[in-house]
Amino acid sequence: MEAPLTITLSDEEYRRLLMLAYLGEWMVNAIRKEPDSAYDDLASKVYSFSKGTSAETLFAFDGGKEEWVPSEKFESEAHTLIDEYDDNTFWEELTARLTERDLIARNGERVVRSMRPDQRIRASKSIAQAYTKEFEEQGLARLFITEED
Repeated sequence: MEAPLTITLSDEEYRRLLMLAYLGEWMVNAIRKEPDSAYDDLASKVYSFSKGTSAETLFAFDGGKEEWVPSEKFESEAHTLIDEYDDNTFWEELTARLTERDLIARNGERVVRSMRPDQRIRASKSIAQAYTKEFEEQGLARLFITEED
């Protein structure tokens, strides 16, 4: 049997650990039809230690679910971070995928797939910069799908 783990954290560090537990569990389970209960249970366990700390008001025991759950205030703070991450990731991923598409259209898939990473980065740079500039200035305003006849 493993010995229990004991760690010492300041209030600020514990608050960050609570946020990490929430964000980690959310990332794993937000897209699943059936959440992974191991992550849910571990997050609940981490939340349960808030009783008697300065973070006590951020969590409560839900008797119906038999688990510790975050308050609306805590979830709101977490979702501010999630929204910021999602927004940044959206633009980066859109730029990367459109850049890849255009690089293949210009050079052919076989040529692009055979490029060394440094060659691919150099070949993609101007395309990615053009998309970055466009999205910074116009957002999605000029992004349309046109039907071909």
